[in-house]
Amino acid sequence: MNNRTEEDRNLVELAQTGDSRAFETLMRRYTMPLSRFLQRYLNDSYDIEDAVQETFIKAYLGINQFRGDSAFSTWIFRIGINVAKHGLMLKHRQGVQQSDVGDKDADSKELAEAAADFDTPDSKLETKEVLALLDAALDSLPEEQRTSFELRELEGLTYEEIAWQMHCPVGTVRSRIHRARDTLAAALKTH
Repeated sequence: MNNRTEEDRNLVELAQTGDSRAFETLMRRYTMPLSRFLQRYLNDSYDIEDAVQETFIKAYLGINQFRGDSAFSTWIFRIGINVAKHGLMLKHRQGVQQSDVGDKDADSKELAEAAADFDTPDSKLETKEVLALLDAALDSLPEEQRTSFELRELEGLTYEEIAWQMHCPVGTVRSRIHRARDTLAAALKTH
């Protein structure tokens, strides 16, 4: 288990005892990564901001249900995905009520079908399986690759910042991240 995962676990345990500062630390740590992650699902910056806020509210209210079976990051991203899916469905419902006949109806129908696909038991199971697969693939990476990848993708650091932090050349950082992405992509393809 890497240091970040262990730190998160300790912070979660403190938050579960009512330590609001521990939860605030988790929020600060994951607000930007969650925002970047949700950009894949939501296009509007206000929707993303709302989804992040709602995700953390749900996480705060449900922190005692976190059992530690997966990393906190996986748990918070899973909540974020569900919030984004729910937001898409609500937007669709509002769009159907407000739209008139034309291209908007075709777009709304597509969005409705996509949103409905998100909410099936099979889809939920698949999301859970993919996240577990990604967790396992991340854990299997050599420490330098995993750390470089997490600093880039979760923390949003530049290659130069990662190189400075890890005391290695920028080219090495790029190579590690490239190899990590290849490994994760291969793991997803097998799924």
